[in-house]
Amino acid sequence: MSTLLGTTRRVLTAVAATAMLTLTGAGIAAAAPAVDEGPAKSVATSAGTLIAAAPPACNVRIAVWYGETCFQANGDEQWIRDLDPNGWQAWVHVQTNYGKNRYCGALPAADGWGKCSYDHDETKCVRFRMYEEKAGEERNFTSWTAWHKVSTGALC
Repeated sequence: MSTLLGTTRRVLTAVAATAMLTLTGAGIAAAAPAVDEGPAKSVATSAGTLIAAAPPACNVRIAVWYGETCFQANGDEQWIRDLDPNGWQAWVHVQTNYGKNRYCGALPAADGWGKCSYDHDETKCVRFRMYEEKAGEERNFTSWTAWHKVSTGALC
C-alpha cells in the first residue's frame, strides 16, 4: 500500500507539474526531480499566540476554501492553517528544485496558524501545493505555485 501511495504521489506530481497552470499565472510549472521523499509527514508546530492573518513576512500564498498556506523566505518557514473543521486535515507538499519533498500538516481542528521550519538550500528554488488528507485518503489538490527563490521569495 505504501509503495502504491508513493507511486501515485509521484505520478500525480508529474501530471500536476506538467499540466496545471501555476497559481501566480507565471506559466506551467517545470517538473522537479523526485529524488528524496524526505522524512515522515510532520504536523506544524504551534505559532504560539494564535494569529488571524498569515504572517506578514510571507512571500508566496495559497488560499482555498479548506485552508491556507504561505512560504516565508526569511527563515525557510512554511505556514499553514486548516479553515474547515470537517475531519479532513489541510496539508502542504513543499518541493525543492534539488530533489527534496516535505509535507507539513495543519494544526488539528482548524486551530489557527502553525508552521514547519525547513533548512532549504538558499541558492535554490521552492514551490508548493495544498491538499486535504483523512485516514490516508487525499483530495482537493491545488495547482503548484511557480518556483520561488528560497532566499528571497522572488520568482526563479
